[in-house]
Amino acid sequence: MTFKELLNSVTFEEVAPCLLHMHPDAEGNLKWYKIHFDMLRQMTPKHHDDANSDVCHISMNKWDEDSEPHLDAHPMEGDYWEHSLTKEIVIDPEVKATNAEIAACCIWHTSFYGFVREHQEEEFRFFKLDKYHKDRWDDFVYNKVRAERYFSVIRRNGGYIPSVKELAPSKKQELFNKAKDYFWCISASMNRIKRKKMFRREFMAHYYERMAAISRFIVQAIPALSDERNNMSLDQLCGLFQSDLFNPETITSYADENTNGVKYLCELLEMEDINTSLDRMVVVLTTGEYHKELTEDEQNLCKLLIGNCKSSDILVATDPSLGRQVRIDYATFNSKEPLVNKDYGFKNTTT
Repeated sequence: MTFKELLNSVTFEEVAPCLLHMHPDAEGNLKWYKIHFDMLRQMTPKHHDDANSDVCHISMNKWDEDSEPHLDAHPMEGDYWEHSLTKEIVIDPEVKATNAEIAACCIWHTSFYGFVREHQEEEFRFFKLDKYHKDRWDDFVYNKVRAERYFSVIRRNGGYIPSVKELAPSKKQELFNKAKDYFWCISASMNRIKRKKMFRREFMAHYYERMAAISRFIVQAIPALSDERNNMSLDQLCGLFQSDLFNPETITSYADENTNGVKYLCELLEMEDINTSLDRMVVVLTTGEYHKELTEDEQNLCKLLIGNCKSSDILVATDPSLGRQVRIDYATFNSKEPLVNKDYGFKNTTT
């Protein structure tokens, strides 16, 4: 039995309790495990000659000498997912586990570096960095290049990028403190000029890291601003640069032929909400088909997504390449004022 055949032999409803039993810390990320599970089931297996192995051994191992033996799947981390699907599942004689338990063990390992490709790519990038000296410099350059690339798109569309001096004093102080926390451990042997230069670089590293995250979200949302169904301007969206805390995320549905992306994401958020502690949210809801008004299911999805946020702004967009699937790009943030004031006709929207 291959890993792909194993996944097709169970449902996530069977796998989830096993996952929580083996790894209680999976609670809070259950929606991502479901996305990962469904993504793998829809992925086409493909063999890679340079992979770690063509088989996956299921055995009972100990974390350390004092722990009880636990179910383990090896090797399942670090290979391309499409190759992992081709791996033959080899079960040791002492293992007494159901298919659901084995599948739960396997997806815990395959999701170790990320649940979806975007997570995995970023995790692999950080995995290569030690966060010291030259590696930290590489990280600074990476975020600066990313930010400047997004800045050019925003400016080309008429948006404004605030300089460091134009940031809120509280945000500048936060960036200063972050730079100070990192810098103190490497500055003792430096002369004054070099310390000043290095501290400035560390401060700007945190600045570009933040600005790259915000500007990337804005660039993702720009196409939706020209949609007649929306009333947000780029200037208003650029208000995110003056937010306090900011956290972006993208969730794409992996609905099968028996449902659609909207219902899939509704079920996902009914199972486990976003769990945000931030006050405000801006959402770009992208569907495969254009329609003038939000459907009842789409309104329900927005309600579930928004949760207890004090205010929200909803942008809708169309991408025919999605087909029956749906993508939600959203950012939660803290800010004194909402980006736009608009009544969308259901509870928990901008006030």
